[in-house]
Amino acid sequence: MVDDITLQKRTLRVLIISALLVTVCLIFLNPDLAIPADPSQIDYFGVLAVLFFLVSLVLLFIFHFWGKIFFTLYVLEGLVVRWYGPEYIEPADSIFLLFTHLEGMIEGAILVLIFLTPMKNLFKSVKGYL
Repeated sequence: MVDDITLQKRTLRVLIISALLVTVCLIFLNPDLAIPADPSQIDYFGVLAVLFFLVSLVLLFIFHFWGKIFFTLYVLEGLVVRWYGPEYIEPADSIFLLFTHLEGMIEGAILVLIFLTPMKNLFKSVKGYL
């Protein structure tokens, strides 16, 4: 029989892979902005956010203690951007909204696993600060 920690590790890794797949879907299904922007402009903040997200997921996947911090910061940053970010033109029955809500559920499940289960002890730093 598989012990609880091993099962939680597998669950976390499945959630991480699911988060990557949902993020790829969200990137390709990105709706139009309510206020049109110059298409030649590169969204540097968006590129940095995706890179930060990828780094946090890799660190979580290998159970590094910085992964817990980075992922939490990413989720908090995402909340701020969703509240104060640009408005999108999106119908209420859009598949983009489905993936947005799915992403939120996956991120919430990852946060529960890394903070509220016995697996949280795997993310302790050598110095014991976390």
